[in-house]
Amino acid sequence: MKKTIFLLVLVLSMGIYTGCGKENTEIENSRMEEQTTPENSENDEIHLDDELNIDFTCDYSEDIKEDVDDVVAASTSLQEELTNMEKVTQKYTPLAEAAQTQGEMNVAAHWLYTIWDTELNNLWSRLSSSADRQTKEKLLAEQRNWIDLKEEVTLLNIGSREENGSMYPLLQDSYLEEITKNRAYVLARELAKIKGEDFAMPEVSAKYGTFVDNQETGDIYSSLITRQNWEGTDEAVISIYRQGEMEGSFVDHGNGELSFTSEDGSVKGMIKIDGWNGASFKVTETYGESPFPVGEEVEFPFAF
Repeated sequence: MKKTIFLLVLVLSMGIYTGCGKENTEIENSRMEEQTTPENSENDEIHLDDELNIDFTCDYSEDIKEDVDDVVAASTSLQEELTNMEKVTQKYTPLAEAAQTQGEMNVAAHWLYTIWDTELNNLWSRLSSSADRQTKEKLLAEQRNWIDLKEEVTLLNIGSREENGSMYPLLQDSYLEEITKNRAYVLARELAKIKGEDFAMPEVSAKYGTFVDNQETGDIYSSLITRQNWEGTDEAVISIYRQGEMEGSFVDHGNGELSFTSEDGSVKGMIKIDGWNGASFKVTETYGESPFPVGEEVEFPFAF
């Protein structure tokens, strides 16, 4: 009887001290922390669990939060922090690699998106507590606009749930991961300014992207999307407020300038992509009746 009780307690203890997807090492870590001296603490490295227990029914939220917190604590600069975030992504990538069914692929994509969403929230928390009142109000307005815009921008890029069926969660979270990572870099740049740190934004495509004119609101007035379609053809979708929408193809000149021709050939123009600073479109030629006059230039300052 005593042996049975002992085994039961042992099993329960293992359940308490074993997290979803990783072993609990708090006791060992606390002992190591007691032995850590100020000299060697300055050279701390990021130690994430190398092996992930792959379980598609697991809630990794707390694990991801701990990993992000570890990266933030161990990084000596915001530039290093954003670079080190890739280590967290690498840790959870085996989920995507092991996924066999559409449902498992959807789950894996969700957790990869959650990593950057967690980092974004962490950055915002530090920004809001560090910025002066005027800067905070400006950044808060921009962040609220981004939150309001991202759902519509996602719809513009991947289509509706009805169009994509069971693949929709995968496409949605994969795209949200991309734009949330981009937004994290924007907030990190602003926090670096406050802290007096140097910060270099990563290079972005001079060919593909999503850009909007939101008139500093949470609504899209005009939008420009350049992308490669399923057939490998470069295409652009341009929507201009109160004038209409047109789709067409473009030719890349290699310097951020893309020559656009609408599907029906009635409108030609030049798209200029300026990376993180947005993009523009200028109508150069029209044929027949067109709501887009020659010489009209539209700015899309909000880059996703």
